[in-house]
Amino acid sequence: MRAIGRRSLRAWMWMRSVGLSEAVAAPPYERASCVRLLAVGRQGYGNLRTLQIASAMDRVAREETTHGVLYLGDNFYPKGVRSTTDSQWQHKFERLYSGKYLRGMPFFAVVGNHDAEGSIEAELEYARRRLGSGRWQMDGPAYTRDFGSVQGKVLVRAVFLDTVALNRDPSTQLQYLAEAFAPEVPVVWRVVVGHYGFRSLTNEPYTRKLTLTHLLPHLQALGVDACLTANDRFQQILDRPGEPLHLAANGGGDKAETGLRAEHPETDFVTSQGGFAVVTVKKSELGIELRDARGIVTFQRRRHK
Repeated sequence: MRAIGRRSLRAWMWMRSVGLSEAVAAPPYERASCVRLLAVGRQGYGNLRTLQIASAMDRVAREETTHGVLYLGDNFYPKGVRSTTDSQWQHKFERLYSGKYLRGMPFFAVVGNHDAEGSIEAELEYARRRLGSGRWQMDGPAYTRDFGSVQGKVLVRAVFLDTVALNRDPSTQLQYLAEAFAPEVPVVWRVVVGHYGFRSLTNEPYTRKLTLTHLLPHLQALGVDACLTANDRFQQILDRPGEPLHLAANGGGDKAETGLRAEHPETDFVTSQGGFAVVTVKKSELGIELRDARGIVTFQRRRHK
């Protein structure tokens, strides 16, 4: 069994207080030579599908060393949380992810459009005060985390964006992104994490309106390798030359968009299923697996350096 480190002590104390068995603590991610992360969004519905996905995520985390979860927005549906004591924290987060592997794992969260209808400050405060199990990570509406280290370089720098605010006024966060991905920063893989996608195969006019395709040139200029998002009501991986690798991870939302078709069948994959993704990063390879709600692999794509 993995030892519980300092970062997981609060989570261990919380589990004891609510009568849960000991968690398997995720290993430190800062110096790992290979980083494995789960990615999911649209999980704030409190339905059977979200529970099924959470259970599958725990089983997948047991398969191989896993360092954390990228939590891609719409964390609390339909109108976010009201406060740090909102009951949704329990049944849509703490108890939802009660498997012993997920209980010892940090969740790196971003704001979704439904979260923005509630109190974003409450989500920030829950992280700031290390409330509940202490797993909830959200340093700000936009923030940066570094994962892994190889030969004196950061293996993965992930910039977490509030894409709801980015859609309204992109200037501040684009400047933040440019500073995080400045040419002199020694980073192997550059990843953007958010809720709204930067490219999408959606046919729904409203969802298409929220897709940030017009900002793609900024990401390309900064050498972004992948965009991990979850606003689309389906799963997709789009691999276009000269662009970041685009992931829409989906989750357990009540609605799914159907009638979808790949524009470029040789490089696109799209499916209406709910589920999550597994992101594995090594020095020379970034790989993404799409998993369905049962945790079964349905598609995978890799990029190399």
